[in-house]
Amino acid sequence: MFCDIRLTARCARASLTILLASTAAFGLSNNALAAYDFSKLGTAIETLSPETVDDWEKKAKAGDAMAQNIMGLAYKCGMGVKQDHAASIKWFHRAAEQGEADAQFNLGRLYASEVDGMYKNGRAAPANDAQAFKWYRLSAEQGHTQAQVRLAQLFVKGGGEVARDQVQAYKWMSLAAASGEPTAAKAIADYAGRMKPEQVQQAQLMAQDWKRRQSAR
Repeated sequence: MFCDIRLTARCARASLTILLASTAAFGLSNNALAAYDFSKLGTAIETLSPETVDDWEKKAKAGDAMAQNIMGLAYKCGMGVKQDHAASIKWFHRAAEQGEADAQFNLGRLYASEVDGMYKNGRAAPANDAQAFKWYRLSAEQGHTQAQVRLAQLFVKGGGEVARDQVQAYKWMSLAAASGEPTAAKAIADYAGRMKPEQVQQAQLMAQDWKRRQSAR
């Protein structure tokens, strides 16, 4: 997720600060949402360098899911290794299949037909919104706020195997907004403006149910 800013420690910490900002929006506190632990990811990324990449790769080959995701980012960005998009997606897949939420998010971005930043060039896989939807949803269910935003956007867009669903879109965007994700905070009012009051209420109830299920884990 941080490759667009070259994985520098300063930018990583700035991004994490935004992502973890607490908010009382929608009556849901940051602690109540069981959000993905971006601080752990940020700490790992800050240690990635040409001097440490071999150690990270050893951990990845031994089956460490976080290390596999870090190696996916390293190969995607060319950080400490020669840029290799095929190797990147291989490591993201290995981590994602173990349930690593940020790797799932990264796969979603790799497969999505609408891409930005570092994902515009050097695709290792053809665009496939059904695959993007699969990985975004798995990541979103684990509280990854950026995945929740992307999932909401796919629900708004619809098309192909992804059914358009404004209620689901509002649910996921509201959860991301409640965790302090700035993109979500800006989008949620626009979503509500396109919906009937009963649809907004339904989406809010679904978000509350998701929160309860997360808290019970």
